[in-house]
Amino acid sequence: MTAEYSVPEEARKCLLEGILNHRGHKGLPEECHEYIKLIKYIGDDQPKMAINWRLAESVAALKGFEAIMTNLLLSRKYDLTPQEVTINTDHAQLFLMSFFLLEIEPKSLSNPVQPTELRELNTAHAKYFPSWDLHHQTSSQYRKAVTNIYQTGDKRYYHLHASLNPDPSLKALDLPWDMPELATIESSWSPFETKMAEKRAEQWDEILAGEYKQAGTICFTPEEYGETPQGRSHADIGLYTLDHYPEGGSPAWWPSVPRTSVQRPLAGLKIVDLTRIVAGPSIGRTLAELGASVMRVTGPHVADFSGLHPDLNWGKWNCHLDLRQEEDRLKLHELVWDADVVINGYRPYVLDKFGIGYKDIFELGKKRGRGYIYARENCFGWTGPWSHRPGWQPISDACTGVSMGFGRAMGVEEAVTPVLPNSDYCTGIAGACGVLEALILRAEKGGSVLVSLAINYYNKWLVDQVGEYEQGVWEDVWSRNGRQVFRHFHSMNYTAPRYLKMFQEQGLLNLDFFEVRESKALGGVRFRVPRPILQFPPGTVEPGYNVGTRGNGVDQPRWPEDLMTEVVK
Repeated sequence: MTAEYSVPEEARKCLLEGILNHRGHKGLPEECHEYIKLIKYIGDDQPKMAINWRLAESVAALKGFEAIMTNLLLSRKYDLTPQEVTINTDHAQLFLMSFFLLEIEPKSLSNPVQPTELRELNTAHAKYFPSWDLHHQTSSQYRKAVTNIYQTGDKRYYHLHASLNPDPSLKALDLPWDMPELATIESSWSPFETKMAEKRAEQWDEILAGEYKQAGTICFTPEEYGETPQGRSHADIGLYTLDHYPEGGSPAWWPSVPRTSVQRPLAGLKIVDLTRIVAGPSIGRTLAELGASVMRVTGPHVADFSGLHPDLNWGKWNCHLDLRQEEDRLKLHELVWDADVVINGYRPYVLDKFGIGYKDIFELGKKRGRGYIYARENCFGWTGPWSHRPGWQPISDACTGVSMGFGRAMGVEEAVTPVLPNSDYCTGIAGACGVLEALILRAEKGGSVLVSLAINYYNKWLVDQVGEYEQGVWEDVWSRNGRQVFRHFHSMNYTAPRYLKMFQEQGLLNLDFFEVRESKALGGVRFRVPRPILQFPPGTVEPGYNVGTRGNGVDQPRWPEDLMTEVVK
């Protein structure tokens, strides 16, 4: 390995050159370039994850950006001198896999971390987090296999995705609803391999993404994606965009509560969270860690991945509203009226028909005299011919060339999903940074602010600004992890257990990076989880959560008078 390589030093370079100096972020407040001096990166110089993309450097850079934006908020709102923030790059990598690492009621805190496989999350946590697998997505290996990469008739690769309901994709493929006799992961791939070989990749894209409106994509190389109309449409965009709408109220912060302070800098900030899975929910969770109060709203008739709730519902109340009913739409509007931030992670514009699009919310801001921050997150981006398409993390990885790059690094000319929900969690950090910047902008100029982010924005940034390990560094970390080679049909259900074993062997799952916290909403159940990544000096910011995690529909859809109320009844 190149002796002088250092993950902490490279993370700092990515923060400076990849974010602060990015042409898409020219509007950042000028103090940001000063505050980077206060970000202290520590950690092992050697990379530990056998993934060619520099994920450790990426997440550490994004967390550094979050620290800068938090310092900016502390300076502007609390008149506090900016503080040194320490980021351990080994610790930061756990942020990318936190839903695997969470343990409920661990037998002994001295025992090594026992990760849970992706396919086992729902059942492993079912005692405290009821399943919302309404369409039996995880009921068999065959139905799980709808989400995977398969080779097409023209020797290209296409990523299918079940999107919490495999039925439409199975119908588009003209395959049976279930084949329970296929009892292993390996056997479950066969029907899809045979079917996908019948047509060219572009034909399948027209059928699946076009006619059936499913989350699916051709697996492009990074170069190919950059030349598509979609890739060109956001070539100059960084991690997110901000659009300021000056009509909507005077400059203002959010209403203060007794806990609004340097220690809990976002205390009193009310957020309506309309999200599912990882990218959208991680925005709200990141802001909740800084003290915000989050009300997550889901529909009782809408499928969800309950195995993610133990990790992503920290700091959030969770209520049910059926937006098809006028009464429940009114309740949602009442929640929004008293909030300052709305996060929307559903399909582009699908909530507009319920009066929850950003234009509707900004009109409310004009009426009440205080504007809103509206953060919208999708897969493909908000411009270009594919902006309307639904999608998820592995779809974005495949579309932008990240998956093809991973396969190439292992010596196979195939697209292979790079194991972790990296682009999901990192899009969440980017979204939280965008909200912080928007809050500061509203406090300075008033009005409302639209924050637009996408998983493809992050992945394009990863490819262009962070990139892959140089060959010598990659060969070293790959060799230290056994030079394992994975194929296009190896989904996260297959690769994640093997990589989690590697992470344990490489010392990444260091117990010093974990903490135990309890959820009073679940009667005091204890969780061992990765602790907050940003480490502030004593007496300043104290990352944590006002309320514990829980499943969907536990709380009533209203803001409690006391924002430290554990369950809203």
